[in-house]
Amino acid sequence: MTGKQIVDPGWAYDKEFQYSQAVRAGNLLILSGQCPVDAQGATVAPGDIRGQTRQVFENLKAVLAAAGLSLDDLVEIVSYHVDMADLHAMAEVKAEYLTRDFPAWTAVGVTALAFPGQLLEIKATALAG
Repeated sequence: MTGKQIVDPGWAYDKEFQYSQAVRAGNLLILSGQCPVDAQGATVAPGDIRGQTRQVFENLKAVLAAAGLSLDDLVEIVSYHVDMADLHAMAEVKAEYLTRDFPAWTAVGVTALAFPGQLLEIKATALAG
């Protein structure tokens, strides 16, 4: 495949902010940062890093599925945390989703994310084919 292909899992809120959930470029799928939000864009599990991590991974799964891929196809994730003290709890939940052939991972501490109450965001890249 050449060129650029937009991957859209059907969530309405991304159009409000003028971005795509993922873009396939050749054999790479570049995912936008996934936040702990539901399909309507509402933040879930305020103050609960485990609940928010689960939502983020469910969102990653949904975007990957829309591209015909799975979590097994991830080659890199970058996680952004408003409190690095949450890293261990986040990693425990991450281990429920990523069980083998782990992607490269970078964790970054930030002062804020897109919306109040969000504790975590994960940006990912997958190999498509």
